[in-house]
Amino acid sequence: DDTHARTDLKGDERTSLVTELTPKTEYSLTVYAIYPGLIGDSATLITQTPPVPPVSNFRVMEEGLFSLRLAWTPPLGKLEGYKIFIPRSDRPGLTYEQVLRGDTSSHVIDSLEEDKKYTVSIFAIYPQGPSQPVSIVGKTLKLVPVQQLLVQNATTDTVQARWGSVKGATGYRLTWSSSDGHRENVNLGETFNFYMIQGLHPGTEYAITINPIFVDIEGPVTSTPAKTLESSAVQTLKASAVSTNSAMVSWNSVPGATGYRLAWGPTPEFMGRDRPRQLALNGSTTEHLLKNVVHDTEYVLSLYVLFGSLVGPGVSATFRTSPLGYVSNFQVTSYTSSSIDVEWSPVVGSTEYKLTWNIGTVSQYLDRSVLFHRIQGLNPETVYIVSIHAVYGNTEGPEISLSQLTASVTESELIQAVKEVKVVDVGVNSFILTWRRTPGVTGYKISWSPFHGGDEKSQLVSSSTTSFTIPKLQESSAYKIQVASMVGGREGSPFLVTARTLDLPKVNGFAALDTTDSSTSLNWISVAGASGYLLSWRHISGQRSKHTHYLQRIQFKMLKQIQL
Repeated sequence: DDTHARTDLKGDERTSLVTELTPKTEYSLTVYAIYPGLIGDSATLITQTPPVPPVSNFRVMEEGLFSLRLAWTPPLGKLEGYKIFIPRSDRPGLTYEQVLRGDTSSHVIDSLEEDKKYTVSIFAIYPQGPSQPVSIVGKTLKLVPVQQLLVQNATTDTVQARWGSVKGATGYRLTWSSSDGHRENVNLGETFNFYMIQGLHPGTEYAITINPIFVDIEGPVTSTPAKTLESSAVQTLKASAVSTNSAMVSWNSVPGATGYRLAWGPTPEFMGRDRPRQLALNGSTTEHLLKNVVHDTEYVLSLYVLFGSLVGPGVSATFRTSPLGYVSNFQVTSYTSSSIDVEWSPVVGSTEYKLTWNIGTVSQYLDRSVLFHRIQGLNPETVYIVSIHAVYGNTEGPEISLSQLTASVTESELIQAVKEVKVVDVGVNSFILTWRRTPGVTGYKISWSPFHGGDEKSQLVSSSTTSFTIPKLQESSAYKIQVASMVGGREGSPFLVTARTLDLPKVNGFAALDTTDSSTSLNWISVAGASGYLLSWRHISGQRSKHTHYLQRIQFKMLKQIQL
């Protein structure tokens, strides 16, 4: 064009910035050398300015049924804004145009048609003029139905619906209706792809339908039939033999069941005390022992019947585990200046006992079969607090405590006590004791009595004796045994042990051989230690008298014939 611009430069300048040019325009640039009073030769070059940069990364961020959300990356440079436009397929010759501010980087074009392709263009507007346009093709969504709807895991009052997600859907409407006209529905969010339909009637056919929702537009309906089971096949579910940490769960057998799924966990009131758990059991199982449950907690049980891959009806029940028990009947039975004897009653379910004394600084764990303990090495005339806990696995039950003042030192305690008392042989009706010889004593006193109460018996033996047999005891019974040193008529501190007599042995292998109409031959296995056998027989009707016959021990090897 004819527009000319001029800039004067100093003689030592070698560069110059030419500004306010028009993008994408050809220019002729000429330089003259100027001398005092004279213009020298010129040099000319032809150049073209580049175009202003266009928008980059122009893209469709979200496709809707009737809209397209667009985004782009702003170019560098000073912008006045953007112009975005789209041809309208239903209005030939006209375009959608929107001028946007320079600080925007996204835009929603709405009021489009469903399932249509649109070419969208955008150019950046600079003070120098617009950039080249950038175009993309976007397509609006199609109003499609849910492609796959599955209804499974039917029980007597529930079915589970599952479906495939629909692109662009903002939610779903799930509807169920029975043949009698009862109809219910629920609106679910876009993240749902399954739902447990509850409150149904047993043995009833339902039509299950679902349709996607696009904001305020409802898509086509997909339908499938379903039927609940006729009846709850498991009729009884119960928990028995409940302890602090276990329970036996049992139920009635269901014909045709291939297995069961048992689930259990704390009820809402006890949530957090244990985690929910479940396991699969085979079809022949009708009971299961729950282990490692938490004490004093209410649990809910759910049992479902499995028929192959189908989960059938379920039933529920609750039970509450026992609290950790206190040790009962904890008491001091005797004490001296240096010892305290305590005993207690057994606690069902406990694995051991923890005994603590001396203000909690000394503890000892005792087996659950131990029901007494002698605390030794104490100081005279001192108050001791003795505590006991029942221990259940790794958990301690509540504490129970008592206090006891030890006695002052007496003359009898100056007598050296018996040491290393042991029960070396346990019989059905007797014990054999041994102990280490105690110097300076004139004899020993052995005393014994039933552990749970009864008459005490005693026997004095000479100082040269270091063993004693306690006779005439009751079989299968626990006894407290004490051995004390004697000096003249004075008795020292006793050493206490306990022991339990053996059970009477049973005859094994008892069999009738060669039975006739009037006799039979009997045989049995020898019982070690038995001196003989008492054989008796009578008519089961009881109308005839009972017969007994004593056999010498050697006769067990013979077949004894009984005349009937």
